[in-house]
Amino acid sequence: MTGKMQTIELPWYETRIENCSYCGKMIARNYWADDDYPADKFCEPACADVKRRALAKAE
Repeated sequence: MTGKMQTIELPWYETRIENCSYCGKMIARNYWADDDYPADKFCEPACADVKRRALAKAE
């Protein structure tokens, strides 16, 4: 599992809400950007790992 924590840089008045691509939990400021899933934002590295295992099991 490779990736890094990223920070969402938004002005204080922005009302857009980001959610974890796997579990749906609201992401307030920091999210996990996984190298295997560049289009997804995860609330924590564990969600990316669970998605990885679920997709591997489905194949």
